[in-house]
Parts: sequence; structure tokens; C-alpha cells
Amino acid sequence: MSLRICVIGCGSIANAMHGPSYLKYADVNREAVFAGCCDVIAERAADFKSRFGFANAYTDMDEMITREKPDAVCLISPVFMTAELAGKILDMRIPLLLEKPPGRTTEETMRLINIAERNKTPNRVAFNRRYAPLVRTLKGMLDEGYTPDQIQSLQYDMFRVNRPDEDFSTTAIHAIDAVRFIMGSDYESICFFYREYPQYGNNVADIHMQCKMKSGAAANLNICPVTGLNVERAVVNLYNNTFFLDYLGNEMYAAGRLVKTEGNHITFSLDGDHTPDGTQPFEREGFYYENMSFFNDIMNGRTPSGDLGTALQSVEVAQCIRDRQREYISL
Repeated sequence: MSLRICVIGCGSIANAMHGPSYLKYADVNREAVFAGCCDVIAERAADFKSRFGFANAYTDMDEMITREKPDAVCLISPVFMTAELAGKILDMRIPLLLEKPPGRTTEETMRLINIAERNKTPNRVAFNRRYAPLVRTLKGMLDEGYTPDQIQSLQYDMFRVNRPDEDFSTTAIHAIDAVRFIMGSDYESICFFYREYPQYGNNVADIHMQCKMKSGAAANLNICPVTGLNVERAVVNLYNNTFFLDYLGNEMYAAGRLVKTEGNHITFSLDGDHTPDGTQPFEREGFYYENMSFFNDIMNGRTPSGDLGTALQSVEVAQCIRDRQREYISL
């Protein structure tokens, strides 16, 4: 059974991470047909077509979908366009993998959830941390050995170099969602503290979050966009056990790593370049697995995990950061 795939958006993240994922998937899955790619800039669409083995390039999404009749669509659009385009595709009942955030607000995301549920359209929000091999390994070890209420605390650091984005919430949502995923629990309440840096740009700030999870655990997030290192790091504490995760490769740990300690001794260690997914950034950072598993689910009639409903609270909390709220309490 073939799977016809179309892609909307041929920008930087599509070229760096998703495109290589498509090439690898096509190489190991002959049933996959990468039928069309679309971008409002014709040259960008044509280049993406040539680089990643698509049959046709388009500048109009509706024309592409009408002609190619895809079995699945990947939406890699700018944040301000995602909710509108996703709503149209979900209404067409075409299975959809869409980049985060699915909506900038709770209202936008709820609208997409309602459209997907009304049309029974399979979907996945591409929070790639959920699919990164080291994060999956950590999550598997926690799920196998513990229950969420046994997790005592988690600290998650997201540091970036020279990211004076006016709205960093659309990146911070990765850390927000990763904490929920790793801990297997939603947030119950959050206190926010912001240190503003107007000298570096409008709305540039460190974001610190003190959180109580519904499982009873504590979580602390430090999201700092103008530091000296690109890194994401999680420390998970349980009784007599601690996990250290470096998700992103950096100057100190080239491929990332996961370490477990028990009673002050290292009992498990895994480097990011020794996982089955592969050694390239698009593999280590979860882009290949999120695409591959979504395509396989659609091809085999399975419902993909990680749908719009699972993204809703992450959107709510990111919206708090955008609005510079000081407190969040889950309803």
C-alpha cells in the first residue's frame, strides 16, 4: 500500500531537519511517495523538490492537494500561519503532522481540536523532543520502573545563544512540553519570574518557572535565550536515583547524553551518537522518528500519538509567557 505525502513549507527547519528525514524514510520505505512540496516562494519550493526527491513543486497549497490527493500532509509553516492552514487541512480529513505550536492561543488550538474531532482526522503535533532517542530512552526507563507520583522533582534548562526574539514563547514551548512528557503529568500551578533585558531587544527576558505538577512533583524551568551555550538539560530526581539528560549536542557533549545514577554510582550511560536512530542532528533531535512513526501509523491504519489534545496545556502555558503572566492555575 503506497502513502502519498505532501509538504507545506520549505524554509530553514524543513531543509535542515524534515527534508533529510524524508530522504531517509523514502530510502527504507518504498511505499512512500513524496508527491508534492509547496512554498509561497517558487524558487524555495523548486530547490526543496530537487534536494529531497519530491515529484512536483507548488506555490499554492490548494492546487497541490487537489492535484496530488495526498494521504498525509506535513505542515511546516511560520507560526502566524499554522492555525489557519491546519484548520483547512483537518477539514479536508487529510491526516496532518503539524509543527508546533499548533496555535498561538488556547482558542486557536481548541478550534483545531474541534475540527479534528468533528472530521475524525488523525493528527500529530511535532514536538520533536518527545521523539528524540535520548528523551524516549529516559521516558521508557521512567515508565518501566516508576509511577509519575514517585518522581520527586525535575529541573529543565533551555539555554540559547543570541536569540533576542520578540516572542520567545514559541521556542520555550518545547521545554514546557518536554517537562510534561517526561514527568507523565500536567501542570497544576506555575509561578513565573521574568528578568527583562531591554538592552538586547524588545521583550527579551529570562523566564523562570516554579511548578507543581498534578502528580505532586515539583518542576523548575530556566529558559534563557541570550546565554553562552546552546543546551537543553533535564535532571530528574527519585528516591535514591537521579537521571541526567543533555538533549542537545553542544561544545561540552557533542551528541548529547543520558546518565542514570543510583546510590551515588553511575548505573547507566548512553551517548546520543550510540542510539539506533542514527548520528545526524535530524536523527538525534527526534525529527526522523516523529515523521517516520507518523507515516507508519497512517499507512497501517493506526491512530498516531501526540495529537492536538495533548498539546493544549503546553499552548496555554506558552501563552502565559507571551502575556507575561505571573501565575498559572490549571482548571
